[in-house]
Amino acid sequence: MGRRPLAAALLVLLGCGGRSERPAEALQVVIPRAAEELDPRFVTDPWGLKVSRLLFASLVAIDPHSLEVVPDLAESVEQTGPTTYVARLRPDLRFADGSALRAEDVRETFRGLVDPALGSVYARTYERIASIETPDPQTVVFELDAPHATFLTDLEVPIVRRADAHRRLHTEFVGAGPYRLQRRTDARVELRANPHWYAGAPTHPAVDLTVVRDDNTRAMRLMAGAADLAYDALPPLLVPLFEDDPAFEVRSAPGISTTYLGLNMEAGPLSDGRVRRAIALAIDRETLVRAELEGRGSVASSWIPTGHWADAHLEPIPYDPAEAQRLLTAAGAVGARMVLRTNAERARMSIARALAAMLGEVGLEVVVRPSETATVIADLNAGRFDLALMQVPEVLEPHVLSWFFDSSRIPEGGQVGANRWRLRDAEVDAALERGRAATTRRERVAAYQRVQERLAEILPVVPLWQDAKVAVVRRGSRFRVPRDGRLTPLAR
Repeated sequence: MGRRPLAAALLVLLGCGGRSERPAEALQVVIPRAAEELDPRFVTDPWGLKVSRLLFASLVAIDPHSLEVVPDLAESVEQTGPTTYVARLRPDLRFADGSALRAEDVRETFRGLVDPALGSVYARTYERIASIETPDPQTVVFELDAPHATFLTDLEVPIVRRADAHRRLHTEFVGAGPYRLQRRTDARVELRANPHWYAGAPTHPAVDLTVVRDDNTRAMRLMAGAADLAYDALPPLLVPLFEDDPAFEVRSAPGISTTYLGLNMEAGPLSDGRVRRAIALAIDRETLVRAELEGRGSVASSWIPTGHWADAHLEPIPYDPAEAQRLLTAAGAVGARMVLRTNAERARMSIARALAAMLGEVGLEVVVRPSETATVIADLNAGRFDLALMQVPEVLEPHVLSWFFDSSRIPEGGQVGANRWRLRDAEVDAALERGRAATTRRERVAAYQRVQERLAEILPVVPLWQDAKVAVVRRGSRFRVPRDGRLTPLAR
């Protein structure tokens, strides 16, 4: 059955035989999950991040295509000394309620981030700020307690009104981004243009995001005319249905999030580097990209995406099942039983089963155990796993590697972090520290490239691929697909 007949069959099965009427004034976007949180100081879920960045603006932003830091609310940010940064705001900035946005709002936003009474999940990142001065309403002077190379990127934190800076937001989310929140329910978020946005009228003056959890139903809503855009929201199997549809365009850009296999280095055979290497050699990434992603992705050698300034340009680990079997035999691990954890999404489970089959071919017995994402994360943090199929979100600042691989980030004994693999490596720790304290781009590149090389040697995780960011867009709608996975092109 061809693509168009298959699409027609699906339409019949789901009762979507024709185009439906929909509000013409708003761009209709279908998303797979709800935005769990919109207060940007507490956002940890992917869709909460995407939506909150449409409501709030920051001193600086990350260009969604070049991945470089660019001005946002700040007209300029200048480093005037090893530990001193001066931000100068654009003139006449306002929040969505019309109130003026001044240096005091910026100061209190950053003070609130480290206020124990607020309890922001990002507090530790900003504890390095020793003082914040506001010599005039347009100028903010940050003084750090020591040089910190990532600080410019860290300024990409949304600014809130000073009245909101020390309290958690629950229903009223007033920012200075391109949109204001019109209405929010469990299944829908309605955004309307912020008339006070410094950049003028956004590309789409109204955007409605509707949560549709079922993959097929999202596709059918598009085909039935009830939606205009699905970005990063359709499984690869369904995207070809739209390639021959004259009503739509399929647009894509290289992605910067990495799907990977995490290994518990304290779990029996996995403590042996030969076993970890064997697992990496047993995985045919090229076949997985073709079969599971319909070719929409590229084999990864690192969590730093291709084209990023810190990319070490490592060669991907080859597919070599014979060498994998040799290493497993040498380690006495043939026949070892392992449990592979993953979330319960159908696409992810399909990938997990394919991985289990490949590892089975070289002599490992791998059982796939799906769970809700929160359960998987809790078990990984507690060390209750052997293997885990995961995806790291967009990597913009390479020092994010410290969150996942620095020994101080193992989630145990009160430590906070995502080093769930229990990696303890002095060389990785030292290279991450060099990258943090470096004063030049060249020094930072060298430090993070060494981190990537060392991780490729130890293999606490096995990078699999970076899948392309894909948008199915109703023809005529303006939306340039960003690499960073966010929704900022809705506004510009």
